[in-house]
Amino acid sequence: MPYQTLTNIRVIDASTGIAGPYCGKMLADYGAEVIKLELPDSPDMSRDVGAFPDGVRHPEKSALFLHLNAGKKGITLDPSTPDGRRIFMQIAAQADVVIESYRPGQMADWRIGYHDLRGVRDDIVMTSVTPYGQSGPHKDYEYTELTIFAAGGGMHREGLPEREPLRYGAEIAQYFSGTTAAAATMIALFGVAMNGEGEWLDISIQECMAGHPHQIGRRTPWIYGGEPDPRKPPRLAAAGMREPYAVGTFRCKDGYVSFLPLGSRMWPQLARMIDRADLIGDARFATPDDRTKRREELEAIFQAWFNEHTRMEIFAAGQREMLPCAPIMETHEAFDNPQFRERDYFVDLMHPDAGELTYTGLPFRLSDTPVSTNTPAPRLGQHNAEIYDDLLDIDAPLLAELRAKGVV
Repeated sequence: MPYQTLTNIRVIDASTGIAGPYCGKMLADYGAEVIKLELPDSPDMSRDVGAFPDGVRHPEKSALFLHLNAGKKGITLDPSTPDGRRIFMQIAAQADVVIESYRPGQMADWRIGYHDLRGVRDDIVMTSVTPYGQSGPHKDYEYTELTIFAAGGGMHREGLPEREPLRYGAEIAQYFSGTTAAAATMIALFGVAMNGEGEWLDISIQECMAGHPHQIGRRTPWIYGGEPDPRKPPRLAAAGMREPYAVGTFRCKDGYVSFLPLGSRMWPQLARMIDRADLIGDARFATPDDRTKRREELEAIFQAWFNEHTRMEIFAAGQREMLPCAPIMETHEAFDNPQFRERDYFVDLMHPDAGELTYTGLPFRLSDTPVSTNTPAPRLGQHNAEIYDDLLDIDAPLLAELRAKGVV
C-alpha cells in the first residue's frame, strides 16, 4: 500500500454502535491500522442492525456494520477477564490510539482505563465517545438517537409549529460525534508529535449536538436578546432573513427540486429562470416586502412552471442563472450521478459473506497523498491469528486455549 497520512499509526477500536466506529473508520481511511476489538459473546451492536440482503438477519451481512468497519482488521477479546486484560494491555503498549464507547468508568473497572494505559505507554491517546460525557449528573444515562438529539437542545425547532417536534432523519448525532471524535483524535496525535504527551479525549454526543453549527445559528435570538426561538413553517425557517417565496422543496414534473435563493439580489435571476422576466418590473413585486406579502401568489407562478419541467431541466435552468438549486435524487439515482462517477466517489469491495457491495467513498481528496477505503469490514475475529501472532507471539495452540476459555 502506498504511503498514507496516518501510516504507522495503530488504533484499537473497542467501540460499538455508530459514533465510535465511525471515528475509527475515518482514521482507517486516512491510512491508520485500525484493529476492531469485539467481545466474543457480545459483538458490536451494529451487526444486528440492517439492512440485510433479502431481509435475512446475519451478523456478517449488516450493511451498517460493513459500512462503519470497512478498512479495519478484526479481533475478539474479553478484557474483563485476567487473561483478556493482560492481552489488551500488551496490544495497547504497541498502539497509538484507543477508541472506546463503554459506559463511563467501565474501562477503569476492568483496569484498562486511561491511567492504566499510561502505565504501559505514556503517549497513548484514548478517545472515549459516550452519550453525556465522563462527568456530570447524566453521565450514566442511557440514550437513543432520538433522546440524544432532544437533549442537545435543538429539536424544539424542528417540525411544523402545530405538531410535535421532530429529529433530523438518520443518525446525524452519531455521525457528527464520530467526525468530531476523529478530528479531536488527530489533534491529540499532533500534540503527541509536538510534545510526546498523550491525552484522554472525553467526547459527549450531547455536547456535539448542542454545538452543531445549525443549532448555534438558531439560538441567536436567545443568545443576543433572551428571546424564545419558536418553531416556524419549514420554508420560513429555511429562509431566515431571506425572501421565503422560492425557498424549500417544490414538486415538479418528475419528482422534487430544492431551492434556497440568497435574498433579494437573486430575484431577477429567479424571474428569468422561469421565463418571466416581465415580473422583474411588476409593481406588485417591486420590493422584498412586496414579494414576501405576495408569497403565495409568487409560489403559484413558480409552481406552474415547475409542473411543466423535469428536475434536470430545472437544475440546468437554475445553474444558468447561478441559482442554488438541485434535484432531489432517489437513492439509486445517486449511484449513477455523473459528478460522483467523475470523481470515483463510490467504491466496490468484495466481502466473503455479503459479496460485492458498493460503499460510499471519501468526501475529500489530497493532492499528493492517497486516501481510500480498500478492504471490507472484518468477519468476527477474522484477524485473531494474524494480530495475536504478529504482535504478541501467541501461537495457534495458545490461541486455541484462550478461545476455549472464552477470552477470544
